[in-house]
Amino acid sequence: MKADYEEYDAIMIAHCMMQIKAKFDTDKGLNFIQQYHINQGLKKFGDDGKDPVDKELRQMLLRDCFTPKFVKDMTASEQKKAQSAMMFLAEKQFEKMIKGRLV
Repeated sequence: MKADYEEYDAIMIAHCMMQIKAKFDTDKGLNFIQQYHINQGLKKFGDDGKDPVDKELRQMLLRDCFTPKFVKDMTASEQKKAQSAMMFLAEKQFEKMIKGRLV
């Protein structure tokens, strides 16, 4: 199937493609960051991994994203509705810093 474009459309598509390539293409090619589950991350990064975890949790609490509760204090209905969260640690390659992510 052949697509016919007006000259303006073709130029705009080419500009978008160039911007995407410039954003993600580095001298080493595309970069992907290795993420570690909190237990693996703390083993790998040691004490350097604790501050990013603390910072991410504080940020979520300050923004009222959730209210932490002990499972033992929850009813069966509340436990069924509760959502799990996972914490990941990753080292940013260019900045050489460790970043925590709560998902």
